[in-house]
Parts: sequence; C-alpha cells; structure tokens
Amino acid sequence: MIWRVGATAGALLPVAAAAIAADKGATVATSQPVIWHVLGYPFEAGSMIAAICACIAVRFYVVQRDRKAHRWTLDLPVSVLSLMFAAGAIVRMRPSPDVALLYGTGFGALGAGIITLALAYVQRVTGGQPPQN
Repeated sequence: MIWRVGATAGALLPVAAAAIAADKGATVATSQPVIWHVLGYPFEAGSMIAAICACIAVRFYVVQRDRKAHRWTLDLPVSVLSLMFAAGAIVRMRPSPDVALLYGTGFGALGAGIITLALAYVQRVTGGQPPQN
C-alpha cells in the first residue's frame, strides 16, 4: 500500500514541477458578467434570465391555480406584459441575479394589477381626464 502512494507521488512530482516552471507570471483572473445588448441597452444576462424565468414560473402557477376563471386570451397578454415589465426593470436597474428573481416574481404576481397601476398613473399625470378620441 505504501509503495503505491510513493509511486503515485513520484509520478506526479515531475508533472507538478513542470507546471510550476511553466508558470512565469501567475495572475488572478476575475470573472466578469456577460453583458447583452437589446435595442442599444446593456444589461447582465444572468439577471435577465433569472427575472424572466421567475416571471414565467409565477404566471404559470397563477394560470394553473385558477384555471376556470381565466382564459388563454386573457392570460397570454397579461403574461407578456408582465415579462416586458420585468425585462424593463432589469435593463433599467441592472440588479444582481438574486434581486432580479424578486423583480421577476413580483411582476409575475402583479399580472393584471399592472394594468390597474398603469391606468392610475396615467390618470394622475393627465389630471384624471379621460383620453380624447
């Protein structure tokens, strides 16, 4: 048993010595996030993927949980709107992936509430007047 350990160590010693000799100036490599660009806006790919996956998961959960009350003609546009808001938040704020998960989950859970919030915002900005045709 001991001779096997000695033989293994003896076989690895030249390999380790060659690796050390070849390493003239060791540097520490740092990782950088992958940056994607869409329509000229840069954002971290990991954060966007996290937010989109969280939003899709929450929208799927909501649709499956209350299947009779919703139809795909209503759920599909609301889900796409939720995804766009989540993506917009990630592009605007550039959060870390864990915070992006929270944004995606939040926008996915808001769903149709996004429409209500947007309508209230527009009415507040326009002074509460209905749009003119």
